Amino acid sequence: MNLISTGILTCFTAGLFSLIFLQRVKKLQWIIFFITALFMAAVAYRLYGSWQLTESYQTGIFLLTFHNGYFGWIFFGMTSIVTLLIALFSLSYNDKKHATAIAPLWTMLLGANAGIFFAADWITFIIAWEIMGWTSFFIIAHGKPKSFKAGIYYYSLSMIGAVTLLAAVFILYTATGTMNISDSIKALSGLWGNRDGMIYTVVTLFAVTFFAKAAIGPFYMWPAKAHAEAPDDFSSFLSGIMIKYGIFGLLITIVPLFRMNYSGPVVWNIPLALYLMGWIGALTAVSGTLLAVRENDMKRLMAFSTVSNIGFITLALSVNTVFGIVAAVYHTFNHMVFKGTIFLSMASVKFRTGERDMHKLGGIGYRMPIAFFAFLIGIISAAGIPPMAGFSSKWMIFQSLFGEKLLFLAIPAFLASTGAFLYLYRGLHSIYLGQLSPRFSSIKPAPPLQSITMILMMLSIFVVGAFPGIFLTPIRGAIAAFTGETISAGFTTISGVTANVNLFMVSLTFIGSFLLVLFLYVVGKKRRHVEPLDSYMSGEYPEDWNMIPEQYHYAFRFYEPFEKMINPTLERYSFENWFENFIYNTKRFSTSLGRWLYRQQLGAFIVITALTLIILTGVVW
Repeated sequence: MNLISTGILTCFTAGLFSLIFLQRVKKLQWIIFFITALFMAAVAYRLYGSWQLTESYQTGIFLLTFHNGYFGWIFFGMTSIVTLLIALFSLSYNDKKHATAIAPLWTMLLGANAGIFFAADWITFIIAWEIMGWTSFFIIAHGKPKSFKAGIYYYSLSMIGAVTLLAAVFILYTATGTMNISDSIKALSGLWGNRDGMIYTVVTLFAVTFFAKAAIGPFYMWPAKAHAEAPDDFSSFLSGIMIKYGIFGLLITIVPLFRMNYSGPVVWNIPLALYLMGWIGALTAVSGTLLAVRENDMKRLMAFSTVSNIGFITLALSVNTVFGIVAAVYHTFNHMVFKGTIFLSMASVKFRTGERDMHKLGGIGYRMPIAFFAFLIGIISAAGIPPMAGFSSKWMIFQSLFGEKLLFLAIPAFLASTGAFLYLYRGLHSIYLGQLSPRFSSIKPAPPLQSITMILMMLSIFVVGAFPGIFLTPIRGAIAAFTGETISAGFTTISGVTANVNLFMVSLTFIGSFLLVLFLYVVGKKRRHVEPLDSYMSGEYPEDWNMIPEQYHYAFRFYEPFEKMINPTLERYSFENWFENFIYNTKRFSTSLGRWLYRQQLGAFIVITALTLIILTGVVW
């Protein structure tokens, strides 16, 4: 049975059917989305072990080829499991009040997801990449003016990436004569020492494509816009899964290219290009942290947190060792789970309160305990604190840096990791702790399906934290097939470069410490609750100071002194301002060109003639 093509075709068929025939029955659209996600998870299960499975199909002028490689399978398998949990959450989230019309597009996006990971040739990869781009654009826009603006911003970057991807593939095919992805990269690596300029051109074009999708370096700004304005349940998919397509692209192109036959300049035993990529990753991690610290919008805050974590993954990839690659892939999967959990927790809060500005919330943990614990477990993992899963993968990233004596890269990474406590604490305190606003004194806990999803995600974070072999075992197998090497790791232990760690024992230690503190809390002296609003203004009337109740919240201007210190630097070196000017000027140019073509038939003739000459010249050349 052709499992890959069947799964992809099922996603597109179900999505189109839902879009055309079920527009007025949104609940049924979401049920179909969930069933499709369940089917794709079953496909991932059935594909395990069929590593030689290859499927080819002639569709018009294109030959589409899929291959079930070990590396692509673990990405597909992991994303399928997380997507299924998000789909379960969405069944509850999209009730009559909150339902959006994105389910059919999201269903088709699942097919593009599989196509990206299983594509064996560049034509298949590009088609899947493009379908992913336009479906996600319409999902982010979802009919709202502010969301549409964010979607345009996201799609503009995606278009830049699509153009550079096409250019890279064209040059790659010209140089190697093959459209097979792995064969073309191997053939290109054989040209080191003869055509280095051409290779670096391909590397740069691929870097623009995948950096833009993963929000690395100068493309750090789009998640804060897209994550914030996308539907709340889709934000979990966008941050947890879609942003990883760029990481997957780097893993199948740039990383192997510098591991085969490379003979160029090196810095600290690392190819110069990868060393520069490491600094881009480190600065991305730092900038994501600084931008997150000053955010009051909870979704924008966690979007910049995602940018910071992507910086860590990029940094680990740049080390160019097997340990670094394993650490990067491991943190990629951990991030899928813990950031997905955080976004689902915030989605449930938004579901009940309608708010996402943190200073308007506070004390929600008293009314929504499961959402509170989901957020708490998620940020513990995001901060790299044991016994949660994020600790082991961040520990491995630092071990990979220490192994190559990359102290100067480890320092900004350490600062970014430490600074994460600032914005994570802000989110925890501002949303869930502190004073409960009278407006939310009667809100209900998260609905049952939402709560079940968050509980499952929490358990995953904790279990993987204590037993890293659950993720590391398939990752090690994939990396061994990818590089021919592996690392030393067991079901509960990891052997690093400078130290070894038993995560199960670490987990037991922290659980014991927690139980001790809990015992002391229970048997300790009873506490008396004091309303903080009673004494906040020291007897003055708030109206005399032009203050509203939301401004009493401790989260209002949470880190104002720190923000005043870092804002001038962040604004001075902001790529966001440059890109917004670029978009503005591009829109002006395209509008003027469109008016000119509309008014003058000769203009259309000139453009068509020019394109024809370019195509003919290219064919002759």
